[in-house]
Amino acid sequence: MSLANAPLSKPELAFTLCDATLLERLAGLPSPLNAEACLAALGWRESVLPQALAGRPLDRIHYGNEFCERLLPHSTQLQRVVEWSRGHGLGITLLTPMLADRGIEQLPRLFGRLPDASEVVVNDWGVLRLLRERFPRLRPVAGRQMGKMIKDPRLPSAEWASAIPPGMQSSLYPKLMQRFGVESVETDIRPFAETADLRPNGLRLSVHLPFGYTLKGRICKPGSLALEKQKKFMPGHRCQKECLVYFSRMQRTGCQSPHELSVFLRGNTIFYRYGAEQQRVLGEALRQGWVNRLVLAGDWNENRCTD
Repeated sequence: MSLANAPLSKPELAFTLCDATLLERLAGLPSPLNAEACLAALGWRESVLPQALAGRPLDRIHYGNEFCERLLPHSTQLQRVVEWSRGHGLGITLLTPMLADRGIEQLPRLFGRLPDASEVVVNDWGVLRLLRERFPRLRPVAGRQMGKMIKDPRLPSAEWASAIPPGMQSSLYPKLMQRFGVESVETDIRPFAETADLRPNGLRLSVHLPFGYTLKGRICKPGSLALEKQKKFMPGHRCQKECLVYFSRMQRTGCQSPHELSVFLRGNTIFYRYGAEQQRVLGEALRQGWVNRLVLAGDWNENRCTD
């Protein structure tokens, strides 16, 4: 049975937003906001929602970025998104990436702008410690980078993927998270996924759709576009946030496995698009009621229109 036709549970729906100026594209949409209408306004040219969830209203916005310190929002931008979400009756989740000390020093100003009980997605143990010690009124969520697994979209067989199964299915993982006050976790669906990857483990589960990330680093290809040749592809330079506009499709020219998934690069991160197997696993998890939230890619995707 395909995901489009399966009888599904009713998880929360959220979409990600990295560029706060794109809220202007959502102006004029009637409340309650329809998830598909929001995605279309943000540049999606196709529906990514399972058919059984079509027409569902939006529940939450995930604002910020999980992968690059340079995309931490300014406090005024965050305040704008907070006010917009409050006006539409939406919950708000702030996305944060792995951070150096300089980035962590910026967080208290951002956390101070969040309403009580707002969520913060963390991909850095230092950020998690900061939340626990200084901002107990906020709810930490373990981000995708906190749950390790092999997610190489070039894998030729399931044997390769089985070498490092999803870390969040370890019996120790939920115990560790709960020690830090974490009750929710986010995840991708890996290549050669198994339904058991999304089995409940004592934590609320959010699944990203329709992309998973496979690799991130400090080198940013689009951020090097305006740099002199000798300075390209090096960490530490200033950027003009070219990743908000440009992306690169990636394809191997050599021998390819028939199982390979389509891949693209945004900023310092490589993403893959789910194939039939990932859709099947997600559909089964939804039928079982294991997924508490679907997090839909908003403006951080290769379908983004810039007109």
